[in-house]
Amino acid sequence: MKLLSTSEFAARPASPYSETGLVTSELLMDGKPTRLIVTGAVMEAALEWQGYRIAFLTDDIPFEDMLRIYMFDAKMALVDAAVLGAMYSTGRFTKLSLQPPNTLTFRFFGGAVWRMVLLAKREFCIPVLSDPSGLSRKFQFFRHFRIDGKPQPDGVRGISRHSDIATS
Repeated sequence: MKLLSTSEFAARPASPYSETGLVTSELLMDGKPTRLIVTGAVMEAALEWQGYRIAFLTDDIPFEDMLRIYMFDAKMALVDAAVLGAMYSTGRFTKLSLQPPNTLTFRFFGGAVWRMVLLAKREFCIPVLSDPSGLSRKFQFFRHFRIDGKPQPDGVRGISRHSDIATS
């Protein structure tokens, strides 16, 4: 598992945000265009794992940012994708931590530490029921990565255990 530099894997704007669509970006490998267009404005991170490339892009929309995760095979064919976020929630991609051989963690929204497990072989999943709150995918029965996390509502994150004890 290896983080990729922007010279190895990057994104450049393809179309701007409009009333009818979100920002799209073209992916670049080694500084060269791939002709692959994905939704998202800012490449937050990219990594390589067992011949796969995983890209994390945000929309760059204040107060309603989404994290878009794309997984490509060695031929740059999309094998899995997911969107993390919620309406009216502020997301910020931080604290990415690689935990070899196949796990990484990061923070984005909901005060949660999100855990992503990369799968060497696709696994069966039940659409809608197999993913945590705040994560959405295209309707499909297989996935190449699993994401776990328990986002908290904004009001809950600001309350500490000590304030609960003091008011009891």
